[in-house]
Amino acid sequence: MNKCRIIHRMPLSNFVRLVALIVQFTIYVSNAVFAADQIATLPDGEQVVLHDDFTWMYYEQSISIIDTSSIKGDEIPAFLRQGISADRKTIIEAVELYWQGWRYCMPQPKSAQAAWGNYDGRTTWWYGYWLNQKTGAVSQTSPVKRLNGIFYGDNQDLRNKWRNGGSPPPPSKIERLLPCD
Repeated sequence: MNKCRIIHRMPLSNFVRLVALIVQFTIYVSNAVFAADQIATLPDGEQVVLHDDFTWMYYEQSISIIDTSSIKGDEIPAFLRQGISADRKTIIEAVELYWQGWRYCMPQPKSAQAAWGNYDGRTTWWYGYWLNQKTGAVSQTSPVKRLNGIFYGDNQDLRNKWRNGGSPPPPSKIERLLPCD
């Protein structure tokens, strides 16, 4: 009963402002909830990237440092690990990851019996993980390129953690191109 009286006694201009604010907030929240890497502009003019995992960050222009148009065919640049055959798309992604600081630390055998291809469940392995040498970020899964051109990981830190269960799956070409060591 009191709430109705408060709204009833509220001047019409304030009531309209309140309704407009509620509608604006509802639209903003619905955009945030259904965001899939969308760029939104805040009332103060700042732009933010709304990620599909319900996180956000201020929008930064792409930080591409290297011109990937100079990469010809399947030629691997000297700063990546050599001796791996990969297509141009994979090489370009590896170059972009490299310039943004991402490296892959391969899984390592922990037990004496552990070896690549030995699927004996009694063996133990140190997990493999992605490490960004520029920012210190760590990721269990391969970093994903967002709208602003920056690769982001999942922030799952598996350093110094191990698992049972035999040999892990072989690393991908990108993981092999970007070694930690």
